[in-house]
Amino acid sequence: MSLRHRIAGRFPRLVIARRNISRAKVRSILAAASILIGVVAIGAIGAGGAAFKQSQLQSIQAQGATSVYVSPGADMEASHFDREDVKAIDETVGSAAVVATQTGDMELITDDGTREGVTVTYVDDPRKTHEVARGEIPLNWRQSVVVSHEFAADRGVELGERLTFVSETETAAGTVETEHTYRVVAVLAETQSFGGSRLYLPIEETGDRQYSRVQVMTESTDRAETVAEALRDRFNDRKDRLLVFELTSLVRLLKTLVNGINAFLAGLGSISLLVAGVSIANTMLMAVIKRREEIGVLRAVGYGKVDIVRILLVEAVLLGALGSAVGLAIAVAVAMVANALFLGDPFAFTQSALLYLAGAVAFGILTSLLAGAYPAWRAANERPIDALRG
Repeated sequence: MSLRHRIAGRFPRLVIARRNISRAKVRSILAAASILIGVVAIGAIGAGGAAFKQSQLQSIQAQGATSVYVSPGADMEASHFDREDVKAIDETVGSAAVVATQTGDMELITDDGTREGVTVTYVDDPRKTHEVARGEIPLNWRQSVVVSHEFAADRGVELGERLTFVSETETAAGTVETEHTYRVVAVLAETQSFGGSRLYLPIEETGDRQYSRVQVMTESTDRAETVAEALRDRFNDRKDRLLVFELTSLVRLLKTLVNGINAFLAGLGSISLLVAGVSIANTMLMAVIKRREEIGVLRAVGYGKVDIVRILLVEAVLLGALGSAVGLAIAVAVAMVANALFLGDPFAFTQSALLYLAGAVAFGILTSLLAGAYPAWRAANERPIDALRG
């Protein structure tokens, strides 16, 4: 016995449904095409929107969304943090990395002798927050300066070059200016992080251990939000001792906006699937009318109402599966283009993108199944003698 006959013997309803579809090829192709359009609309819009959302989230995280920035609050006695304050913050945030810094204003003496105001960040080790592109920061970092990629590029600064700064100190006799010369030992890698500085000096150069800001670095935006809440709960219970700033609210807003837009567009795409359901229902009704005598013969030879319903439902599902399969292939191709544009990798499918694609296929098949329910019920409930009369 051939394979085809064995399949026909085990799945007779499937064989009958496939034969009925092939007998009306044009009508079946048009019905499947309507499902295809709906699946492409939902899958491509959803997966493309997911790629766009992921790219924007990565961009925001590159701007420092996984970090929490802490400054002295309005009710804090001092306008700076000391070692005990930093220690208390470190204990509160747990395993997150804590980097304390102090900023100051100085004047840079340029090559032509003019002065330019610059902001300098004093820190224990810039490597905790940045990567070094050129040069090397000594383990015992003293009396040297580290510059950002942007500062070096704008001014053509090279390693080993000496930069001269002028600082002002208020004394009883008035303002005293002091010159400081530092050698450039490292240039940091380019970054887009929020609040990046251009010049870094050892914290010992301040003469004290006072900090104007603390940066808490976490591994995710969710962890950053948890850390921010923990700091507010401990230090800002009754007074605003800390000013806590994080970008997680912007991340939540972006997710809400993109998810809302995606849902709206996918909803519009689902309308096309409803239209496709009407088309399949019409196709199935026409098929039932044209095959009244055939259905009557099946009933006469022993096929029950349930068997007739199953045959016609399998036929409707086959139409939906055919349209959904081709639509899925097109939607995946469109999603790969979106991934390449937004994420730089055509195969960088996010979990939400895969859910949109799977949901589009499931919705397409379910729509076909529901659309075939009424024609199947109508055919099954027709009396065999009436069907045989035509």
